Amino acid sequence: MDTQKRTKDRGHFIILIPHRDSLKPLEEYRRRLFTAGFCGAYSFPMVAPLARVSRPFSREELKELARNIRKLPPQGSEGAKSADEKIKSAGTGLAAFPGNLTFFGPLLDLPLKESLFPQTSKDKILHVLSSPVLCAAIVSSHMNAGGETQIPEEAPALSFRAASLANLAIRPLAAGDSDYSFEWRIGPPAWLPKHKGNNE
Repeated sequence: MDTQKRTKDRGHFIILIPHRDSLKPLEEYRRRLFTAGFCGAYSFPMVAPLARVSRPFSREELKELARNIRKLPPQGSEGAKSADEKIKSAGTGLAAFPGNLTFFGPLLDLPLKESLFPQTSKDKILHVLSSPVLCAAIVSSHMNAGGETQIPEEAPALSFRAASLANLAIRPLAAGDSDYSFEWRIGPPAWLPKHKGNNE
């Protein structure tokens, strides 16, 4: 069945989910993108895809990855560790999975390597994004269905300490534009540990 084939093609992702309180500026930005003609502004949740995987991570694998990510020093504007220990965004960017989806949004100062992922998960990993973005929109190669569209403005600067990891499964809707019409399911979150000395 074609739907099953397309589901397999889109597949599973490991995602970073910032605390909802930090996402209000991104929600407004998505609204402006949609008004400007970006058809994929509501095609994906406001999360950062980190890796495409062949099957979901176990709870323990998510928790181990969360610990490893928390240990990463935030880069800051000059590569120095950020004093407030927050994950921050810097400008906008595109993050593409080979033969799959391309995400547009705030670029996170979160340098990822496959070595951060648990050893038990290595056979599940298909592709890791070294520079993930928080998804403001799914885009095609020409940015939207109407042709070249200028980005209305740079995405808002975001920062957050609280975040979680989860499995996400996505598939195209049977009826709708296969480039922008999806349904998804997000699994239970595994929260990044608090920084030592952090009272939040």
